[in-house]
Amino acid sequence: MNEIKRFRFARLLPAVSLVFVMALSGCGGEGLFEVKNPGAILDEDLSTVRGVDALVVGMSSDFSEGYDGQSFLNARGGPEMTGGGSYYLTGEVRRGLSISEDVDGFWNDAQRARWVAEGGLERMKEIGDYQFDGNPLTARAYLFAGLANRWLAENFCYVVFSAPYEGDDGTALGKEAGFNRAIGHYNLAIQHGSGDVVTAARGGLAQAYANLGDWGQAVSNAAQVPIDFVYNASYSLNSGREENEMVIETHQRAEMSVFGTFIAELGPDGDPRAPWKDCSVSGTCASGHQGAGDKDNPNYQQMKYPNYGADIPLVKGTEMRLIQAEAALRNNDLDGAMDLINEVRAFHDLPALTATGIGNGFTFDWSSMTGWDILDREYILTTWLEGRHLARHHRWKHLDGWTHPYLTGTNHLYELVVPERFTCYPIADSECQVNELVANLCI
Repeated sequence: MNEIKRFRFARLLPAVSLVFVMALSGCGGEGLFEVKNPGAILDEDLSTVRGVDALVVGMSSDFSEGYDGQSFLNARGGPEMTGGGSYYLTGEVRRGLSISEDVDGFWNDAQRARWVAEGGLERMKEIGDYQFDGNPLTARAYLFAGLANRWLAENFCYVVFSAPYEGDDGTALGKEAGFNRAIGHYNLAIQHGSGDVVTAARGGLAQAYANLGDWGQAVSNAAQVPIDFVYNASYSLNSGREENEMVIETHQRAEMSVFGTFIAELGPDGDPRAPWKDCSVSGTCASGHQGAGDKDNPNYQQMKYPNYGADIPLVKGTEMRLIQAEAALRNNDLDGAMDLINEVRAFHDLPALTATGIGNGFTFDWSSMTGWDILDREYILTTWLEGRHLARHHRWKHLDGWTHPYLTGTNHLYELVVPERFTCYPIADSECQVNELVANLCI
C-alpha cells in the first residue's frame, strides 16, 4: 500500500468503527452478521463463463492500483523529477539510497498483479464452458501477465516466483527470468488475440528483448507498432483506489517538482511530452508554491497527468521508434537513428535535430548534440513519468558497461550519499521474512 493510500485507510478506521458500534446498538446484534453486500462477487461465481470478464477486469484493476505508486517512486528518485517532499522514502531515493524494508509495498503490488493475472489464467483454463483458445479475454489476461512480469523485471534486482506454476519454488532469479516469463505471456497474448492487445504485446516483446540485449527481436517487434499507438494502465475518478497517485502527490501536495531537471530547462511549454506549470506565485496551485517538505525549492508542477483519472502509458509507438533508434546507434548508423528520432519529434510537431556525431555513450550534458545524448533525452521526454528510466540505466550499465553519469551525480540536484545510485530495487523485506531461500539477499 503506497503512502497516500495508506494514510487514507488509516483515516477511515475511526469512521468504520463508529458505524460498527452504531449497528450493534441500533440493531441489538440481531441478524447483524447475516447482512450481505448486494454487490459482492462470490468466489464460485468467478469460476463461470460469466465470471471471466470480472476476472480480467480485476487483473487490470490490480495492475493499475500499484503501478502509479511505482511510477511515482521512480520519478522522485530519478532524472524525471526532483523529490522535494516530506515522505521518508522521498528523502532516501533522492540521495541514491534504497533498502529492502522501504520497498515492501511496491514489491507486494507487483507480485499481486503478477499472481492475479497468472492465477486467473489457470482458473480460466478449468472453466468447462469457457472457450479459452482464441478468446479476447484470454489474450488480454496474458497481456496483463506479461506487463506485470515486466514491472518486476524492470524495477527489481531479482525476481521471485512462488506460484502459480509448477516449478515456482521461491528461489531468487535474475532479471532475465522475469523478462523471459513476460515474453512467454506476450506470445500467448498474440496467439489468442487480435487488434490492440496484439499490438501492445508486440511492444512488450520489444521492451523485453531490448532489456535482454536481443536487438534483432527488439527491432522486429517494435517495427510492428504504429507510431500513434498507446496502451494504458487505466485510472478513474470513481474511487480512491482507482485514482492516479501522481496527480494527488503533485496537484494536492508538492512531493516532487520538475525543478532542477532537464525538463525544467525546456520551460513549461518547451515540449508537449513534458508539460509543467510554474507554481512559484503563492495561490497559483493547490499544492503550494514550494516543496512540501524542504520548503526550499520552487514547485514546478507536472501537467502530463492533470486529473485523478489520467491514464499511464505502458506501451507506445513513439518509444518503439526510439528502441529502433538505439539499435541503429549500436550498429553505428547515425543517420538511421536520427531519422527515427526525428520521426518521433515530427509526430509531436517538434523541429528535427541534427547530431554532431555518434558520441561514445552518454555524458548527460544537456547541451551535447551527439547521437547518444540526443537519444537519452528523447527517451526521458517520451516516457516521462511512466516508470521506465530505471530499466534503461540498468541495461546500459550491466549489458554494456555504460554507467550513466546521472548515477554518479551529474546534473543531480541533491548530493548523493553513496558513490553511485541504484539501478534496481532490492528484494523486499516482506519477502525475505517469509522466504528463507532469499533471506540473505535483503539489504
